[in-house]
Amino acid sequence: MRRVFIVMLIVLHSIVPLAVATADTNPPLARSVELDVIGLNKLTIHQSELIEVLFTLHNTGDLDDTYTFELVSEVNGLEATGLPHSKFVESGYLRQVKFNLTADVDAAFETYNVSLNFTSENDPSWFQIEDFQTQVSPYSNLNFGVTGVSSFIATPDTRTAVAMNITNDATLEDNVTYNLYSQTEWNWGWTMNSTQGVNAYETLQPGSLSYVFIWIDVPPIIDGAPQSYTGPRFQLKAVSSIDGAISQWSFDLLMNVFHNVTIDDAADDLLLRPGGNDRIPISVRNNGNSQNYINMELQAISKDGLPIEGVLTDDRIATNGWTIALFGGLEGNILQPNESRTVEIGFQSPLEYSGEIDIRLRVYANGALVRMQTIDVGASIDWQRNGTVQLLTNSCQDLLPNASCDARVSLENTGNAVDSYEFILTQVPDFVNAELLVSTTEVGPNGLVEKEILNITANSSASAFEMGDVVIEVRLLNTETLVGIARVPVKIAPVIKWVFLDVIEELDSSGRLSIAMTVRNEGNTADGLLVQLQSSHATDMTFLPPSNAIYEEDVEFPRSFEVSGIQVGSNFTVRAWVELPTDQPTNGTVWVNTTIRSQFEPSTEFVYTCKGDYKGITWQVDEVEESFDLSAAFSTGFQIFKAWFLMICAVIFSGVVIFKSIVSRNQRNLEQRQREEMYRKKDTEATGDWMAKFSETTQEVAEDTSVKVRSEDFKEDFQRRAGAYKETSELVNPALTQAATTVLQSHSSNELRTSADSLLDQIQTGKVSTPHIEHTLLQSPTNQPLEQKSTSTQSVPLPTDDDFDI
Repeated sequence: MRRVFIVMLIVLHSIVPLAVATADTNPPLARSVELDVIGLNKLTIHQSELIEVLFTLHNTGDLDDTYTFELVSEVNGLEATGLPHSKFVESGYLRQVKFNLTADVDAAFETYNVSLNFTSENDPSWFQIEDFQTQVSPYSNLNFGVTGVSSFIATPDTRTAVAMNITNDATLEDNVTYNLYSQTEWNWGWTMNSTQGVNAYETLQPGSLSYVFIWIDVPPIIDGAPQSYTGPRFQLKAVSSIDGAISQWSFDLLMNVFHNVTIDDAADDLLLRPGGNDRIPISVRNNGNSQNYINMELQAISKDGLPIEGVLTDDRIATNGWTIALFGGLEGNILQPNESRTVEIGFQSPLEYSGEIDIRLRVYANGALVRMQTIDVGASIDWQRNGTVQLLTNSCQDLLPNASCDARVSLENTGNAVDSYEFILTQVPDFVNAELLVSTTEVGPNGLVEKEILNITANSSASAFEMGDVVIEVRLLNTETLVGIARVPVKIAPVIKWVFLDVIEELDSSGRLSIAMTVRNEGNTADGLLVQLQSSHATDMTFLPPSNAIYEEDVEFPRSFEVSGIQVGSNFTVRAWVELPTDQPTNGTVWVNTTIRSQFEPSTEFVYTCKGDYKGITWQVDEVEESFDLSAAFSTGFQIFKAWFLMICAVIFSGVVIFKSIVSRNQRNLEQRQREEMYRKKDTEATGDWMAKFSETTQEVAEDTSVKVRSEDFKEDFQRRAGAYKETSELVNPALTQAATTVLQSHSSNELRTSADSLLDQIQTGKVSTPHIEHTLLQSPTNQPLEQKSTSTQSVPLPTDDDFDI
């Protein structure tokens, strides 16, 4: 693909300039070529010898390119073949190239300068010159005293010296450079006069013999390596200064047998329960470089690390009640280099609550007693005391008064030895009594026991829904160490108990059966009642529910209701009535069930059944004709009153309003007549005619409608109606006024005396008509009080033009 792209670029560059030649006459700029030649170094060649010249081309340019190289000029004494040579190299890639170079038979022993010219196919004008040197040399002949590979046995962790002879069998003096090469990282050095860094230098005359001295530090055996009779290989090289030829000798340093053992790891000392046992694992390893057997033994020691006299070393020791043994030693099994084995030291403690012991493990390999390894381990008795307690029962959550329940708990000994526990009652609610059934108990290590430890009895006076916890502390026996707390929840259950105290049944003459039942709440909580009324016949019946009852709305005869909040010891009376059927053809009996249920326990019913006998239609006729049912009439009147209650109230209110209007209207009419009478001119009446009116025996007495008014009120009302005062006219002569007044008073007095005398004579003779009753009541001091008068009413016709004043 890349080559196709290059061909397309070449074609485009060849076509486009033709198309735009008229527009742009400037030639395009050539792209720069970059080439790096690697590995073209100085060469050594002998007369009549052909060698390959190898080097690498690195295209560091941006485009792929084909490079061609050849000699700039021929070199006298050297002949190059395979030139010119071309190589395509992609951008950024490396390609290796080569050509052959041959020295003539008579080429002079000297150094020749050779130049190569590199050109680019992309840019014909680009070139690059690379120079290198070629030396024509005679043959050298350096020989070590031993050929092949030599082997030496070395002791670990020592410095080993190695010497090897070398001879210059050439005809020329040679300046030899020595170098030692190995893949190991062992430390080494030269024991020679001329050294520099890792090289040593020496001049050898033709036919002379010399020695090369080397020292090598052999490392210790680590993790079984190097294994026995194995080791690294070293290569000693001698480089000739004549032609650069290399002479080489190799030797191996093999490790001698080394026996050793090591203790790699051990667990911590043991803490044992009384009478308990456990093991400590210990890892041992063959740290030598050859397979071997491991020897192990136990030794009892004191706290100071000194062996205990009288106790032999062995793989099993018994002392002071302790038993210690070695497990997994397998001393008859061989271990390979760096192979590990885990052994265990087991401890069996005495059945005591304190104590300790120390043991030393001694380990050594066969043939290496001097390299014995030891480790000290031990065990001690650790008495751990603890436990857990858990409540197992929950039967006291619904406890009735005077009832009892038991509390069952589980106690687990989480310690490591047999232990004793005690139970202490620390908290008891006031409404119950609690008694411990068990005060102490003993539990083995990791043991679990279940016991009934507590009996709880509710007081007879305990109220429902009282709650509390009975608290029991579990402690280690004879200590203050708290192991756990058991809380027994207690709750008093409600007692639903209703007692019928009194039941009254009454059948009146109208055929209505009235029922009154009194019940008492003798439970232990405030309760409510659900009451229902049922009858064997379809007839009118109803409860008379109290004011705080809940019953169906807009029902004329409620047959069920609900009442709440009846306290303990309180009475409640259920009242109801049932109309006995009157439309039955035959006599019969009505059965009425009154069902009472508790709000807390609706499933429990208290049913009271009563009955009432009724008569058929045939037997009811005579009784209806013979007697009058006052109760029925009263009930009917009460129902009519209830139905017309609002209308009666409206009529009464309207009557009050009308009465008030009439009174107000009459008051105004009276005031109007008084004013008219005051300003009306009276007719002159003859003196001789005033007695004629008393002669009439049937005279209609007009109703006295006058009203007594105080002078102050009359004056105030007169001024309000008449308006402001007007200025009076000039006063009349007082003398004239006094004379006129005297005459008028005299005439009036005479007329009054004369009329009174005539009236008295008529009264005595009985010729005066009976006065009107209302006048009699007003004038008689023996009449009833006014409060009783208000009970009588009188209809007074109203004028047609009257309006109501409220």
